[in-house]
Amino acid sequence: MGFSNFKTEREVAKRFNLKTNSKPFIKLLPLKDIPDYKFEEIKENFKDPLSFLSESATCEDIIKPVLKVLDKHYPNFRVWSHVSYNVDPDNDLAGTPDFLIAPTTEIRGEFGIPPLCVIAAKKADRDQAWAQALAEMYAASTQGAAMCYAVVTTGEEWQFGKFDRENALFTKQMNKLSVLDDNDEPGNLQKLFDTLNWLFDKASKVEIIKE
Repeated sequence: MGFSNFKTEREVAKRFNLKTNSKPFIKLLPLKDIPDYKFEEIKENFKDPLSFLSESATCEDIIKPVLKVLDKHYPNFRVWSHVSYNVDPDNDLAGTPDFLIAPTTEIRGEFGIPPLCVIAAKKADRDQAWAQALAEMYAASTQGAAMCYAVVTTGEEWQFGKFDRENALFTKQMNKLSVLDDNDEPGNLQKLFDTLNWLFDKASKVEIIKE
């Protein structure tokens, strides 16, 4: 139901009259002070085949530990894992996203408008994952987020996108970041953290337009 009803980003774009394109936009912002034990733990998880045995395993062993490192550096944000996000059920803008990065509110257990979502690609099906990501970004934009960001990942490969509310424009960065490229796990893992740090930083500065 909801977000998972969409199978391609083209379907989402046509449904909500959005524009799409692809061009590089991601930058790096060095993330320092990652505890050595945490870095080594995550690196070992990447090497463990059991971490990729199922979507649930990848979420718990790979994606969530990586995001929680960023969570510690952005105290105004929390990583919300598999929580209901129901914006407009009649238009399929509802469901239970894999991960939302959003501030807390004054109500315990409630999150604010999420400027960043992270999707685990089901069985490496990036088309449907990006459809859900775009639907989730668009949903946040209808709540007032001027810009929204998204990550789609199989755990090994990470890809990035953004949605500009004012121009109704979805931009996807076509090149993917592979953490396991060239057997250089430490270097590529640090690059992943630096990339996500840039995304978290941009997301933390997103303007919320109140109408």
